[in-house]
Amino acid sequence: MSNPQIVIDTNVIVSGLRSKRGSAFRLLTLVDTGLFDIHLSVPLVLEYEEVLYRL
Repeated sequence: MSNPQIVIDTNVIVSGLRSKRGSAFRLLTLVDTGLFDIHLSVPLVLEYEEVLYRL
């Protein structure tokens, strides 16, 4: 069976980086486990970059 395919919303990344409590942080800790495949696009990565530079 194949891994679930996901796209991580920018707000989830920000929430996960701001607090070690909650589901957003838990999701980020699972990113490199191979439990799911993350789908990215150039516009999404640029959005991540833009938002994270503002923090």
